Amino acid sequence: MSNNSGYDKDAHWLRILYMIGFYVVYKVTDLVIIIMLILQAIVTTFGNGPNPRLTKFGASLATYVSQIVRFLSYADEKKPYPFSEWPKK
Repeated sequence: MSNNSGYDKDAHWLRILYMIGFYVVYKVTDLVIIIMLILQAIVTTFGNGPNPRLTKFGASLATYVSQIVRFLSYADEKKPYPFSEWPKK
């Protein structure tokens, strides 16, 4: 039986490999978030408020995680960083 819908099985399997890789990156971001949380709590407790660079990085990391979830859920075909630019925010 021929598939006339234009669906590419090879591309599907390649996407699944990308999805596995991005899921691993997604799980690593959990550790990065915990480290950032601890650092920001220490800086805020003993300093003069939140560190602006950590705040900016946190905002861009949140956007990056959102891009990963969108890719994993098939809501977006665009592959996140490193296949595209790191999000500004």
